[in-house]
Amino acid sequence: MNEFVGNEEHIEGGGKIRSFILGFNDGLISVFTLLVGVAAATLNEGNYTVILTGVAAMVSGAISMGLGEYISSKSEAKYIKNELERERAEIKLFPDEEKDEVRQIMKKWGFKGELLEKSVDQIVADEGAWVDFLNKSELGLEEPGSPAIGALVTFLSFIMGSVISLFPYFIDLGIVSLILSSVISFTMLFVVGAAKVKITGESPWKSGIEMVIVGIIAFIASYGIGLWVDMILPSN
Repeated sequence: MNEFVGNEEHIEGGGKIRSFILGFNDGLISVFTLLVGVAAATLNEGNYTVILTGVAAMVSGAISMGLGEYISSKSEAKYIKNELERERAEIKLFPDEEKDEVRQIMKKWGFKGELLEKSVDQIVADEGAWVDFLNKSELGLEEPGSPAIGALVTFLSFIMGSVISLFPYFIDLGIVSLILSSVISFTMLFVVGAAKVKITGESPWKSGIEMVIVGIIAFIASYGIGLWVDMILPSN
């Protein structure tokens, strides 16, 4: 859901969006380029090897990405929790010093005189608001999201990206399957690249084209390696 304050648009759930884009892009690009290399070396033998490789890469990659996201998010959440507890302890032990920290931050923001003191007093009147203010303004920390949800989003989005690259090979059309997979993958790379500007603020065309260029470079490298392997390995 989008949240509006005045004329500014703020996007909620930025962490989940990041997890989705990370998982989807990785699933799409990694599986797509892997299949390109395998297809280049085995197209004359049908798509069985390509499909088997793709499914294995999809499952192992999704599990790896999901677990990686869970561990990193849990570590981040633990760090933020420790910082919050430390800030609460400092407020109890050194209230005057911590209040002055609030005052100095407000001064940097342009608050002066009576307005400054009233603002400081209002913030420090509630310990939760006080801790939240210092963590966001002094340390740049936000309350973390659920590590489990982030891991699930990454896992599912990796599967989605992988399936997009993989499903054309279930239609055993030789080189046509490779072409279909490539066209669909490049199209989705552009769409995701253009869509991520919602959280990056870039030009959608520039972002989309950059993603396609990355995919093309990966395609050329993987296809070339696949052909090279096919040439140097002895045929049955």
